Amino acid sequence: MKKNLLLLFTTLIFLGILLEVLFRLTGQYVSYGERSSTGGYNTPFKNRNEFGYGWDETPPPHTEQRINKLEFNYTWISNNEGLRGKDIELQKHGKRILVFGDSFTEGMGVADDSTYPHLLGNLANKYLDSAAEVINCGPSASDIFTEYKLFTGKMLKYKPDIVLVTFNSTDLYEYTIRGGFERFKPGNKVEYRKPPWFEPFYAKSYLVRFIVHDVFQYDYSFLRPHEHDAIAAQAINKTCAAIDSFNLLCQANNSRFGMVFHPMGCEYPVDEYQNAPVIAYCKKANIPFVDELEFLTARGINENNIKKYYWQKDGHFNNKGYELLARCVYEFFQNQGWLNEKNNYAKTDAL
Repeated sequence: MKKNLLLLFTTLIFLGILLEVLFRLTGQYVSYGERSSTGGYNTPFKNRNEFGYGWDETPPPHTEQRINKLEFNYTWISNNEGLRGKDIELQKHGKRILVFGDSFTEGMGVADDSTYPHLLGNLANKYLDSAAEVINCGPSASDIFTEYKLFTGKMLKYKPDIVLVTFNSTDLYEYTIRGGFERFKPGNKVEYRKPPWFEPFYAKSYLVRFIVHDVFQYDYSFLRPHEHDAIAAQAINKTCAAIDSFNLLCQANNSRFGMVFHPMGCEYPVDEYQNAPVIAYCKKANIPFVDELEFLTARGINENNIKKYYWQKDGHFNNKGYELLARCVYEFFQNQGWLNEKNNYAKTDAL
């Protein structure tokens, strides 16, 4: 009996090791941090990043931010508001445009002169009949709730003419971990969902990840199927309410407001476009928006050629991808009649 139990135990241990090796070799359960950088698993439940400040905060002014990934590495210096770009003056010099968003707006993966707000500024100053200042308000890993907090807390004083919020499906994912405005507690505290008890084991073992996702059917937000649908619906409703908050605040301050939606590389082919419900709300509420997916599709970009616009391991846009996003937004300005051009912008130049 003891021999049989020992044999069974030994067999299970051997099988577990074999499966662990197999899952690691296939990379089926690799996390974003493990795929894109030399670091290990990063828990989504922590409320501070690798630089030591919270997701609802910007870096200290004039500090060096080192970005080190497998496909790229570079540094940038935060400005007087802790954002990427040159220092911001209170006095305006022409049309002022604030561009909110996450790491795609910050410009993860490219130098300062290749971020989409910078490229948008180049287009505006090339074709407008007056000067334009585009300010990058895109702290990495932010979401629409932290961006609204940044707008009201720091950026409203700059009296923008146009405010854009750049949105992708990670905003909806982050709600499932962080919640909406209710995460912000008195005393400048932030409170997220509690991580599941098994996350320390999940962080170390791909076999545990297989059990979590394929056996017990947790999704990558650590929600069971019966929980996922309810929280996904909440994410959409709370996001739409945050869009309304942005829109109303802009109206009260004589600023134009618009939403910019863009797809993630992993969303091709687009079987289920996660931005779609939020886009539908903007249509219903008559909130100006542009969907870069339509812009790309009209130019023949699809699952067969989309890879050349994204970093393959990291998943952010590369230089070509950010240029397309900037051109998409510039054409949005044209379509809205928000610009007075001195030169003719050719849409055929967008590729």
